[in-house]
Amino acid sequence: MNLDDIKVNILVDGVDEATEKVEKLVKTLKEAKTLADELASMKFDIKFKD
Repeated sequence: MNLDDIKVNILVDGVDEATEKVEKLVKTLKEAKTLADELASMKFDIKFKD
């Protein structure tokens, strides 16, 4: 059986928009991780009132 290569050009609507949203999500997740790390490293002073 001989298989030939077939080239097909296609256009898929919405790929660019999806790519932009994924990039925005990645940026947001990185920012969220940074904030979570900052919160985790915070120290609190607890003082009791008389």
